[in-house]
Amino acid sequence: MPMNRIKKGLKKRKIKIFLIFLLVSSLAWFISELSGDYSGRAVFDVEYNNIPDSLLFVGASRNKVDVKLTANGFTFLRFNFGNKKVTIDATKAELKNGIYSVPKSVYQLQIEQQLPKSMDLVRVYNEDDIVLEMYELLNKKIPVVSSLQVELNQNYMLDGALKIAPDSIIVRGPKKELDKITKVLTVSKKIDDISEDFSEKLALTIPEKVKNLTYLKKEVVITGKIALFSEKIIEVPIVVTDLPEDFEISIFPDTVAILCKAKIEDLKKLKPSDFKVVADYTTVKNKEKQTIELSLVNYPEVMNTPKLMVSEVRYILKRK
Repeated sequence: MPMNRIKKGLKKRKIKIFLIFLLVSSLAWFISELSGDYSGRAVFDVEYNNIPDSLLFVGASRNKVDVKLTANGFTFLRFNFGNKKVTIDATKAELKNGIYSVPKSVYQLQIEQQLPKSMDLVRVYNEDDIVLEMYELLNKKIPVVSSLQVELNQNYMLDGALKIAPDSIIVRGPKKELDKITKVLTVSKKIDDISEDFSEKLALTIPEKVKNLTYLKKEVVITGKIALFSEKIIEVPIVVTDLPEDFEISIFPDTVAILCKAKIEDLKKLKPSDFKVVADYTTVKNKEKQTIELSLVNYPEVMNTPKLMVSEVRYILKRK
């Protein structure tokens, strides 16, 4: 029995020694093979950098490039475990007929400069230039339109128009997209029971799908002045216009009362000559009815929508 165990132990030892020599020899062969030069094909992912601030980069005609490389085995081994990516400098693009493109000779040189020193670029299989979809960025001044609803307390009025600061913003982007924008709205909001001056900060409504446009400002401030108003009725003469030749007209009455709403100090300054009420004969549709419509064509800016107390008057038309 002891002799059998000794024989088995020697046999196992011989196997271990053989395996060790086999491993060492295989490793030596592998190292010897890696020291030689090899050629192989590789595909690089392409990224584009150094996009000029004056241009918008949308995409490129190629996001991968197929190449043939030469290097020793060690370099290829390290290379296969690395990130196969190269960058192309967009500032090297050439502009011809409105199209930006990077010539093959230019991006081939850029790829060579990014390879390990022990690796050579044999050829680039792609024969075409790389076209970059880039557009010139322009600035456009866009007016801001308020979506603020103001509900005033009784006997209060807006003293002038609402003020928006800023009243316009700069939007930056390609011309074809800027041409579609004519205004920018604020978000909708309603404020109630207003009896004093107010200030509201509102965000602008920027479409979610906008990708290529940059709004240089995202909110505005809307302010309004509020004043206590009073009412006054003033009589104004009616002017008849566009009367046919060889005719004369009499209207009944020849004056009209106007309900005026304004600040007390402004009401005190009102005169009939500040208003103009017109009866345009060409607006008469039913001559048998013998009435003519009135329209208020002129009134002071300080007024808050003055109102005619009657909308039409009777008339008699006579030949001269």
